[in-house]
Amino acid sequence: MTKILLTLAVFSIFSTAFAQAGNDNVFMSGDKIFTLGKRSKSGEYKIDGDPYTNGKKFEKVSIEGYSNNIQDLRYNAYEDEMEFAKDNENYFVNKVEGLVIHFPTLNKTYIVKDYTYLGNKKFGYLVLLNKKDAKYGLFKREKVELIAGEKSPNAYGKDANDYFAKEKDLYLISIGSQFYKAPKSTDELAEQLSLDKKELSNFVKTNKINFNKEKDLVKLVDFINK
Repeated sequence: MTKILLTLAVFSIFSTAFAQAGNDNVFMSGDKIFTLGKRSKSGEYKIDGDPYTNGKKFEKVSIEGYSNNIQDLRYNAYEDEMEFAKDNENYFVNKVEGLVIHFPTLNKTYIVKDYTYLGNKKFGYLVLLNKKDAKYGLFKREKVELIAGEKSPNAYGKDANDYFAKEKDLYLISIGSQFYKAPKSTDELAEQLSLDKKELSNFVKTNKINFNKEKDLVKLVDFINK
């Protein structure tokens, strides 16, 4: 009996050790959206500017469906990733379809979408501008590109560093998984979404909708959802 109990005790110790070792890459979260397996590499050489559309500061967030051990985040628009920090290193949050991340101080919400745009499959973060379960969705894609610095024309000059440059925001309207670039006119919108042109035109004129303004696009999409 003593030998059996000793064997069970040893087995229990080794089982616990292996279980802990298997979870070493999980950072304070059983849901595994915060892991240490995918590290940001954007700062490995000198680049002017930064890839963040909301600033470098890590912000408090709320994540729909999660309540424990939520990390402060920032959006890296060049990598299209949400970053968090651990031991002076930056890591990416695991992307999960439908993941909703809200930044209260920025009054801004991001959602991970698997969608089709211009015939191409996309999977990434979009800014959610209306209700996520609406028939017609409205989203904003933020993107930063990396521009190559110019070489000095002579040996005495200094080469310019590569630099980050923010692209113009792209507004998208969705129907299911199909996404379209937000239209620039009533005619285009009516044709794109098969809407009543006369009713739509009356609303646009009455409310002085400007297709180039985000707040007006939000108002317009709220109207067509009703």
